[in-house]
Amino acid sequence: MAKVLLVYEIRPESTEVTPKKLEETIRNSLDSKFQMQDNPEEKPLFFGMVGIIGQFIIPEEDGAQDKLEGFLNSLDVISSIQMTFVTRL
Repeated sequence: MAKVLLVYEIRPESTEVTPKKLEETIRNSLDSKFQMQDNPEEKPLFFGMVGIIGQFIIPEEDGAQDKLEGFLNSLDVISSIQMTFVTRL
C-alpha cells in the first residue's frame, strides 16, 4: 500500500507550550499506523509563540487524513493546524 506525506504548521495553545512539548505530546499518543518524522522545524509565530512544522507519513486509505487531523485538533496543547504540503510517496 502507498504512503502519503503530509506537512502541517502546528500552532500551540499558548506561549507556555514549547515546541518540544508539542512534539512530545503528539508522539506520546499518535496512532501506530501514523509516523511523525524526527526533529520538526520550529516556526516563530507572534508574541513569543513558537510552533512546529510537523511531517507525518500516513497510509493511503480513505479517512486516514481526517483521522490524523481529528487527532491533532483534539490535543489540548494545539490551537490550530494548517496543511502546507502533501505528496504521495
